Amino acid sequence: MTLPSESNSETILYLDSTAVLKNLNTFRDILPKDHKIMVMIKANAYGLGAIIIANLLEKNNVSYFGVAHANEGEELRLAGITTPIMVMNPGEKSFGKMLAQNLEPQIYSWESLEKYTEVLTNSDESNFQGKIHIKIDTGMGRLGFKISDADLLINQLNMSPSIKVISLMSHLPSAESPKEDPFTKNQGKIFNSFCDKIEKGLGYSCIRHISNTAATERHPNLRGDMVRLGIGLFGYNPVIDSKLSLLPVAYLRSKVSHIQKISKGDSISYGRDYISDGDRKIATIPIGYADGFSRVLSNGVGKVSFNGKFFPVVGRVCMDMTMIDISDSDIIVGDEVEVFGKDILLKDFSELCRTSPYEALARISSRIKRIQF
Repeated sequence: MTLPSESNSETILYLDSTAVLKNLNTFRDILPKDHKIMVMIKANAYGLGAIIIANLLEKNNVSYFGVAHANEGEELRLAGITTPIMVMNPGEKSFGKMLAQNLEPQIYSWESLEKYTEVLTNSDESNFQGKIHIKIDTGMGRLGFKISDADLLINQLNMSPSIKVISLMSHLPSAESPKEDPFTKNQGKIFNSFCDKIEKGLGYSCIRHISNTAATERHPNLRGDMVRLGIGLFGYNPVIDSKLSLLPVAYLRSKVSHIQKISKGDSISYGRDYISDGDRKIATIPIGYADGFSRVLSNGVGKVSFNGKFFPVVGRVCMDMTMIDISDSDIIVGDEVEVFGKDILLKDFSELCRTSPYEALARISSRIKRIQF
């Protein structure tokens, strides 16, 4: 694959927009026609660039975007995104901002419901109906109302005619794991029981969504009215025996900024952990742990690729730079090496970092330029 050149940037995260759309259509192919899709673009779209992803997918008719905090939603609105946006952890102090930016909060506690109702009641908007999403805890143990709260929740909502419940939602912690299928299926039963009760009490239907990427494939009966896609859309499938062919979408590359020759006994980087056992050629690349290239990759754990060949990290990874042993190669200053992408898959890179693909992507610093192609 030929990536676009960017002479003014030394470390770049390339985003394959065609692959993103192909992954989207791969999921659409297994869903009922016109099934709603919410795309999770929290944490800067898992590190890929929320505005880039939102602009791309808004043109392809996704139903909702999901973000973590109100400022993430506000950033999208200021960038011209008009698709409905759900905010998962809005924070009570941000409700006013959310009303102004037409953002829809996830309500997960009595306190958040009370505060949102108060802000809505005091809003300058006359006859305005606040749209909310009710979070139900079916076993994640993080946020949400319990099924025992259903009757009181119905009463509270019916006392607040200015509130409109758009959706009822929950979260599956182990949808990718076959051994946890009984637990996941029981979550679905609890969820649908709660939804039935709430909808009957309110007198209208709500969008139901509990399925993440893994559940969308593995648990068709839990797809509800909408599914929430995140990491799968961005090229990593948490389902080990998946039948879906998802494409990688992210390519992280860095340009060699310096090359030096060292001799036996010379040391590299902090702590002098690496002492050369002979003549070596060492390249420095401008990426370090502040960019998401973990210190765990120090001293031969990590590697980069160039023209299909792999070159190990030597010495400790620095905050902004990393040294690579490029002996017996024809690499020159200005050449671009791959951190992950084609030769080093995101999954493999994350394993070297002793973390998950989710965290590996989310760690990528905002100072690294994102380029869509």
